[in-house]
Amino acid sequence: MVKQTGNPSDTALSLFPLFDTYEEMVATELEGLTDAQLDWTSDRWGWSEWSIRNNVSHVASHLYRWYILRWGDQIFPSGIPFRDEVDYLAALPHRRLDEERWWDIDKVLGKLSEALEMVRDILSRETLASINEKTIDLNDAAFYDQIADRYLGTLMQHPEDPSIWIMTLEGCFHHSEGELVTHLYNVQRLKRAQGLEGKVALPPIGYWTLPDWDRSEP
Repeated sequence: MVKQTGNPSDTALSLFPLFDTYEEMVATELEGLTDAQLDWTSDRWGWSEWSIRNNVSHVASHLYRWYILRWGDQIFPSGIPFRDEVDYLAALPHRRLDEERWWDIDKVLGKLSEALEMVRDILSRETLASINEKTIDLNDAAFYDQIADRYLGTLMQHPEDPSIWIMTLEGCFHHSEGELVTHLYNVQRLKRAQGLEGKVALPPIGYWTLPDWDRSEP
């Protein structure tokens, strides 16, 4: 279990340093890659069905999807940001950015940078107390229920309907950290499958650290 430290009125930003460092981690990992390397896929492994470009596009879309579409009414009291773009950023069935608008890797990285800035702004306005006071209901906990015991009190089954999960805002930030790091892990595997080396050390958080996660290697 990870316990918060600090005054409950402190900003929540310090609790999630990954959102400060992730953009640089991705940029370092992608430096020098050609379009062919960014778009390489294979049907040999489940994780290789998405390309490097697909993985980066997905994590950008993930941030817009969760914090605008799922949390927007609670965390943006002055109005939902990116209102004119949000369907293209977050609501497409393939769970990536609209590829007609954001295909070039520099444009994809630009939207990722924008999304990370949005998350940091949210964290700077929230406190260690408020991120546990704000909640949403989920019909499906996806993979988060598998790591929820690491962050007790951030994801719970509804006491009257166990098919519904109650997620705190803190829990959602942990979920996003798990997504971002796990997809960067996939980027590194996609590089290794092409004879390229990974460049950054990944923190031991996220779904890729689960004992039964597919960590197959090329």
